[in-house]
Amino acid sequence: MIHLKAAAAALQASGLLTKIIVAGSLLLAALGAYGIWHHKVWRSGYVRALADIAAEDKSAIGQATELRKTWRACRDRGGRWIQSEGKCA
Repeated sequence: MIHLKAAAAALQASGLLTKIIVAGSLLLAALGAYGIWHHKVWRSGYVRALADIAAEDKSAIGQATELRKTWRACRDRGGRWIQSEGKCA
């Protein structure tokens, strides 16, 4: 708690440029953390899908085949597949 009070006092005494740099650094750190988390979530789903297919899970294979058909139809009509939203644009 003492460290937070000292940091707040130092930030209050600093100039505008320093405040902008600190805010930018915090924003970049938050965006970086979100990016890493989002990639891990996406990757875990991808790995799970591959594991299901490797285990010859008939349901997973069927779902993957249907999703592939949806993606292929999007590409065939000149669309761009948005992975994060699961739709064609």
